Amino acid sequence: MTTILAIEVRGTPVPQGSGRSFVAGGRAVHVTRTAPLLAWRGAIATEARTGMAGRPLLEGPVALEVEFRPAARPARHWLPANARRLLRVLRLDAPVHHASAPDIDKLCRAVMDALSSVVWVDDRQVARLVASKRWPDQGEAPGVSIRVRRMAETR
Repeated sequence: MTTILAIEVRGTPVPQGSGRSFVAGGRAVHVTRTAPLLAWRGAIATEARTGMAGRPLLEGPVALEVEFRPAARPARHWLPANARRLLRVLRLDAPVHHASAPDIDKLCRAVMDALSSVVWVDDRQVARLVASKRWPDQGEAPGVSIRVRRMAETR
């Protein structure tokens, strides 16, 4: 597989959930996007456009690898600075993986939709998806690492 795009997008990842329907003023209203989601997808698309550097959209099967860092570590993951430790230090028992909200599948949905018409024609081309969520390491910001690879169409 040939790596086509490898980008890093900083910011708090926003999940793309299912649409919500309700009745307002006697009319049915269906809402699927929020301002934070549109901003997040815009940030991904901007980085992807830069990374593609004017290359044509991918056609055929692609593999997508994403590693999310959904939020900064909470204070309980750190040993505070004190007279013996000049800087705070990550606790030995601090978790590596982020096993709480948001759902990883909804985070992936936002990334795949943001990359449609920027990297590939349509997200249905994603034939392989590898996704993970973890807490950021010291000095790392919340965000996502994205890698897109072209897959062979024949054996």
